Amino acid sequence: MDSRLLQRAIRAYAAALNVADPIRLQFWDDRGLTMTQLRLMFLLVEHDGSTAGELAQAMRVRPATITGLTDRLVREALIERVADEDDRRLVRVLLLAEGRRVLRDIEHASWAYLERIFDRLGDARVEALSDLLEQFASSAADLQDEGEFRP
Repeated sequence: MDSRLLQRAIRAYAAALNVADPIRLQFWDDRGLTMTQLRLMFLLVEHDGSTAGELAQAMRVRPATITGLTDRLVREALIERVADEDDRRLVRVLLLAEGRRVLRDIEHASWAYLERIFDRLGDARVEALSDLLEQFASSAADLQDEGEFRP
């Protein structure tokens, strides 16, 4: 691939990733949450009741990092830690109602913001962009499945 085209594509990709920054920054300011804390909370939506070790593995961080992240979220009453009913040595992390509300607020604000951007592009361009992003994600998944890249 031509190096100029590659550089253009990488810059465009980075700029696209930063599109949601105004929304994230608003919630960081409003709630004093970090992106990593929000990432943990969004992970709990899909994997509520995971152990700290499972969350650390999913986020590719050390368990001690999860402990630090969860401490603040527990203090903010966004998550809770509970002992596993079957094995008291395990501690499970659960997303509380307030945590779910914060994530819903972020999702609604993000959707409204992105909808305004997509409206400016028009249906044909949004369809083309969607097709390309789906192909992009599929190519990335194929590379990972083939073992050519491990994050």
